[in-house]
Amino acid sequence: MKDVLFLGNGHGEDTIAVKVLKQLRAQAGPDALAIEAWPMVGAGNAFRKAGVPVVGALNTLPSEGFATLDWSMMWRDLQAGWIATHWRQVRAARAMAGRYRVMVAVGDIVPIAAAVLARTPFYFVGSAKSSYYDALHGYTGLEKRLLRRHCLTTFPRDAFTVSELERARVPTLYLGNPMMDELDVSGRGLGVADKTTVVAMLPGSRADATENLLDLLEAAASVAPGVDPLCFAFALHPDADLEATRRLIAEDPRAAAWRPSADAAQGGSGPIFYRGPAASSAMLATDAFADILHRATLAVGMAGTANEQAIGLGLPLITVPGSGSQGEKYVRMKIEYFGPAAVAAARRPEAIAGAVSRLLADPQARARMQAAGRERMGEPGASRAIAGHILAGLASARLRAVDGATPGKAA
Repeated sequence: MKDVLFLGNGHGEDTIAVKVLKQLRAQAGPDALAIEAWPMVGAGNAFRKAGVPVVGALNTLPSEGFATLDWSMMWRDLQAGWIATHWRQVRAARAMAGRYRVMVAVGDIVPIAAAVLARTPFYFVGSAKSSYYDALHGYTGLEKRLLRRHCLTTFPRDAFTVSELERARVPTLYLGNPMMDELDVSGRGLGVADKTTVVAMLPGSRADATENLLDLLEAAASVAPGVDPLCFAFALHPDADLEATRRLIAEDPRAAAWRPSADAAQGGSGPIFYRGPAASSAMLATDAFADILHRATLAVGMAGTANEQAIGLGLPLITVPGSGSQGEKYVRMKIEYFGPAAVAAARRPEAIAGAVSRLLADPQARARMQAAGRERMGEPGASRAIAGHILAGLASARLRAVDGATPGKAA
């Protein structure tokens, strides 16, 4: 029997799971626990990069886990094998009964259901659920019932959600938000002058990231110049190909206003610098996400987890629909959570540029947004604390008593 199976249902959830998993390894010892992972949406690259064996039936459908937000995405998933994919996952979950001492589900109903079907004790990291959402996108009655009956401990993502779960008699422990971990400044700097105002640009890490980047570059060229120079700092995914991105920028008309800077990196991992209209510049980097967020005055995001991390670090956020699965309906859902920490802008250059100009000119609005974002996202340290709680559970008589048996609590 293996010790732990981590279940995530998307790129962001997998990344959060890996943060907790790393802390679990660090506290228990690198070889003390037998750990595997089941990425239930996507290929599970975050787990693979962390050297974690991947098991279970994968879901690589076109919607990337967002089919319930848009009927057109659901239709594409159905055509691509939605029913067969989820039936394989149901069968895989049932076959996992008795294979793990404990499971750690990260996300929402999908990994919760898998752990219940596997008849295995589990912890739940509620990264996709919050009482800040409305009833449609918050914790459902079914989720609360399953957590109450089967979950050892639920770790909500924010303090505001604790009371809702406790009223439903869900075993709840708030230890912070793992999204805010591993966001320390590297100390390398960005190569941007102190008097330059930095705007973080977050094109995301999904298949539409390149299209998003080009749209954001077009919008950045339309931002009215201010007193201080502007630098639009693009935080690209670590696996992004900077050389291929450079070629696309050179060929795409949306980036016509930008020219390579004389000190732009030639090949390698970057960063790449561009000169734009007036005193503006753009920087593209694959290894400077946290540095960009800590240096920026505000953020423009077509991302998922990165948008949330930005508001957690106190950046006023302009959220924009991406060209892929995180489109307009996704943005409307996320605005429920962001509340006063973010404003939404249409996917048009003039709309994005106008929102940037207005926020740069309104320090009082930025201050209100900063406070709201920090309140929603909490402090770092949750991954370490959650891992410690799980490790204590693995050693406890309570968990040993239910190893291999059907977990259950009073309804």
